[in-house]
Amino acid sequence: MSLPEPSWLEEAMLKYKRKLNHVRLRPVFSAQVSTTVDKTKQAQAQNYHIKEKVKAILDEAGMLSDFHPQYLAYGYALDKSQRTMEFMVDRIREHQILRAKWETRGLDPDLLDKIDAVLIFAL
Repeated sequence: MSLPEPSWLEEAMLKYKRKLNHVRLRPVFSAQVSTTVDKTKQAQAQNYHIKEKVKAILDEAGMLSDFHPQYLAYGYALDKSQRTMEFMVDRIREHQILRAKWETRGLDPDLLDKIDAVLIFAL
């Protein structure tokens, strides 16, 4: 025993198929490839620089590489908040939130201070 199909289902399926027609979508996506590649290059370069800065601090402190991802995640979050928030008060508040969040997860406050000193450019 099956339930009856709603009256709008057939029309919705046709609309869905038209919207996702690969022949129509190929030029749309092809036009976006160069922009996407450029943005990806910039983001990867930025992430690489953050990783190298944080890694240098952690290596100097003798931190095991098992714990690097947590500190890298803090560094990425801090960098994102610095770049995306327009107002200083928002950056300061977000920094306080990030510090509280990552310190409660067990990260060393002294290492976080060193990461802050290297990564914060807009406080």
